[in-house]
Amino acid sequence: MRTLISIALVSSLMLASCGKSQAIVITKQDAESAALEPAAPAQKPWYAQRLEQLGFYVFPSPEELPPISVQTRSGQSVGLEVVKGKLTILNFWATWCPPCRAEMPSIQTLYEQTRELPLAVMAISVNESASTVAAFLKDNPFTFPVYLDESGRASAPFVNRGIPSTFILDKQGRAIAGIVGSRSYDGPEVVTIMKELAQKLP
Repeated sequence: MRTLISIALVSSLMLASCGKSQAIVITKQDAESAALEPAAPAQKPWYAQRLEQLGFYVFPSPEELPPISVQTRSGQSVGLEVVKGKLTILNFWATWCPPCRAEMPSIQTLYEQTRELPLAVMAISVNESASTVAAFLKDNPFTFPVYLDESGRASAPFVNRGIPSTFILDKQGRAIAGIVGSRSYDGPEVVTIMKELAQKLP
């Protein structure tokens, strides 16, 4: 899928991630298969430069995502409709992944600081059992919503470059930016742009 391949073009993918390799090498074939031309400065969205400075790859225009079917921790099947109407941090993670665990406290802080805004967190555990995730959350009582993809099938198109993989979705559920690897989400620059996106994006 072009949209998910193009996440490989993030300029700062040397962040730590769990996957086949710790550093991602962008080849000529990767770039050609992504079928993307760099957007001219005048064509970039208003938020592009600020998100790029924070290490995100910004899609030239919002990208539709494939359908996602995951489970709540109580076993209910849900998709992206649960976050429609909100700016969404779509995060793919696993309990065994140190970079995933490292960024989770900062996601919790962002979640707490934006509770009054139309901003949601959808953290999807990849290929792990409900009991494993429950045990982890008992020791790490994060309150942002955690969902389960026990088979890993729903997450597969999003995590081919490793985890954590995180996408920022607009209020219509389209990806506007993404990043592969761990980063902090509670710094003032991140919190400020997330608040602006939640307030300004349709």
